[in-house]
Amino acid sequence: MGYPHMHAALARERQDTLLAEAQAARLAREAREYRRRAPSTAARGARFRRAPGWLPSAWSRLLTSRPDSA
Repeated sequence: MGYPHMHAALARERQDTLLAEAQAARLAREAREYRRRAPSTAARGARFRRAPGWLPSAWSRLLTSRPDSA
């Protein structure tokens, strides 16, 4: 025994799935294009170049001063 509206319901569900996948692909493409148009990584990293003068020296002290393990 079959249900008369089963095929229509399955077709509608498949259509909704395809439309949702197409929308997700479109949003992903738009996001990629937006990131390409956004300022480069060097420009985003500029805030670290404006940091106070003690920051680079503190990092260098932290990275180079290790106690002798011998």
